[in-house]
Amino acid sequence: MKKILITVIFAACFFISVGRLAYADEISELKAQIKTLQATINALSDKVTSLEQKQKVQEEKVDELKTKPAGGPLGGPSGLLDNTHVGGHLKLYMFDRSSGKRNGEEQHNNISGGINHLYLYFTKEISEWLGINVQTDTQVTASATPRLGSNISRATTASTSTIIHQAFMTARLPKEYELRVGIFNPLFSEDYAKETWWDQLYHQNYGLTQLQSYHDSGIELYKSFDFDSWSLPTYFYYLNGNTTSRYVDNNEGKAFLIHIAPEFFNTSLRLLGSFGYGNWDDGNDHGLYRYAAGVDWKHKKLNILGEYLYTRRNDLLLSGGLREDGTRDGYRLKAIYRFTPKWQGLIDYSHANLYNLDSTFMRNDTYDEVTFGLDYFLMPSSTIIGQFSLGDASRSDDSEKLQYRRFTIGWRTTF
Repeated sequence: MKKILITVIFAACFFISVGRLAYADEISELKAQIKTLQATINALSDKVTSLEQKQKVQEEKVDELKTKPAGGPLGGPSGLLDNTHVGGHLKLYMFDRSSGKRNGEEQHNNISGGINHLYLYFTKEISEWLGINVQTDTQVTASATPRLGSNISRATTASTSTIIHQAFMTARLPKEYELRVGIFNPLFSEDYAKETWWDQLYHQNYGLTQLQSYHDSGIELYKSFDFDSWSLPTYFYYLNGNTTSRYVDNNEGKAFLIHIAPEFFNTSLRLLGSFGYGNWDDGNDHGLYRYAAGVDWKHKKLNILGEYLYTRRNDLLLSGGLREDGTRDGYRLKAIYRFTPKWQGLIDYSHANLYNLDSTFMRNDTYDEVTFGLDYFLMPSSTIIGQFSLGDASRSDDSEKLQYRRFTIGWRTTF
């Protein structure tokens, strides 16, 4: 009996030991499997991280390509169209009519509406110190402006042309100098060159425009010299001296122009002055002189601008073969009063005397015009302009006389 009991106890201990050994082997095997699985998980995690990084790089490349044109990295690191702005200026009229007398004969043109100009502006900041500006002008002309030598009429068909109005590079230099190179409006008359009159009048006196307008190509260097109670903005120009085209030069000689506009801080008073010299002929033999002087004064809602302009061309060739000096001079006085933020009124008087070469002797055409204007600002960049002008023009030999009235409702918008 004891042997049987001892044998049973021994057998039980044996099976228990064997069971424990088998269980220990299972645990070891499970641990090994877990270790292998963890290694697999770590490998998969590394692969996921690598794929995410690659995807991020690809997304950055796609975003970069969206800012560049097809065909290669023309735009550089920042993209071709970054910091590029497109805008323009639309000038249209809803009502326009002129009437009056040419050499004593009553005349008028038809009531009409249409478009005069569409300017498109393209500007881009290439870097912190360099920018580019291109402006095109699509102009529609119907010969409706009263002038000496023509009837008061309007063409039944309009002519359309597109020109490069301005195109220049601007460089910001050390010590607050600024350089422009290209085609632009030199500051002979600020009112014309800066186009500040755009939001005031729809039409200018034809004779005055011949004095104010100045388009050329070359170099402009700008610097404002500041003092305690006043400043001296100064513009120096080295120009091709074009007299008939803003694109090509007509001689070896260059034209020089300086424009200053001293401003007095406590009085809202600005003085304006310009002087220029060059040659107007292909042979570079005959001189061209210009100067202008003016005053721009603002007081609360009132703004008064006065300006005198003078141009002389030496040795102009008359139709009969003789040569004679020709002068153009004139002045304007303009008063603007801002009744409310939306409404302003103005009175503008101008006089211009222009040489006329279409004769065997020198003649002069004179234009006098007074304009009453009323402007309504839909917003700062969009203005409804109503104006009524009375004009009187004559030729010095009495071969032409013109009296006219012109009423216009126009709309100018800069976008």
